[in-house]
Amino acid sequence: MLLHAAGYGAGAPETVYQSASLGKHFTAALALVLAASGEGPPLDTSVAPYLPEVPEPWSGITLRHLLSHTGGIPGSGYESLDFGRDYTDSELVRAISAGGPLEFEPGTAWRYSNAGYVLAGITIGRSTGTFYGDLLQDRIFRPLGMTTATVTGPGAPVGYIREGGHLVPAEYVSPTLNRLADGGLCLSALDWVRWDAGLWGDWSGRVGEMFRETRLASGLPSGYGLGWSLSAGEHGRVAEHDGGWQGFSTAMVRYLDEGVSAVALANVADADATALVHQLAAAGLDLPIT
Repeated sequence: MLLHAAGYGAGAPETVYQSASLGKHFTAALALVLAASGEGPPLDTSVAPYLPEVPEPWSGITLRHLLSHTGGIPGSGYESLDFGRDYTDSELVRAISAGGPLEFEPGTAWRYSNAGYVLAGITIGRSTGTFYGDLLQDRIFRPLGMTTATVTGPGAPVGYIREGGHLVPAEYVSPTLNRLADGGLCLSALDWVRWDAGLWGDWSGRVGEMFRETRLASGLPSGYGLGWSLSAGEHGRVAEHDGGWQGFSTAMVRYLDEGVSAVALANVADADATALVHQLAAAGLDLPIT
């Protein structure tokens, strides 16, 4: 069962919203699908052959490290990007690499990394010779009937921020930076329903590894799988993620042992999609809504 809420001024199930970091689900799922078919790199081999621009100390980073936020990649290179400028893939890799030395040895610690997912998307593209967004269409969106899902492109929905009590459009982001694998997608609530239905159904075996918690080299749990934060509580295992980008706020939660999911999509940056998604899930679990 999936419950959903949509954003201000629209809210129809067909309305398209930018995914923000919920798009990381699909990058991780695509990597798993391609690795299983032999068309993409195995998750546990180095990505260095596909990213020759990175420094030698980064050669121990694997695709799994990138997808589980355990690569140790510094965030300063990504954060220094000019979001109004277009970049080639090579320029992106070099900019991220210029952020400094690794923050920790790959696999030994966890730190959320948008840069890691950007590199994962480039790795997938270079290893297959096909843009990761096109692969998403062929391998995930079309098979699941996700008819509105696409990488963010011209004509994408506009998100809003508050300035002086008024809503104004969020700052412009260049086309190349708006379609990266850390979350550059657009989907409607209907397509989130189709995605969730696939995860409860036939796709559970194909991409179920997303919901397996990553262990650090020390053996300690990281609290993260591949594209999902993982925890456990009174109602069993919980997978969730949130996102914020260009005036959009998004969140999704799945109670893996209860069969209940919820997604919230908002086109205003300060909307608390995370709080809303947990209220929706509480309704699905017949719990008091706080």
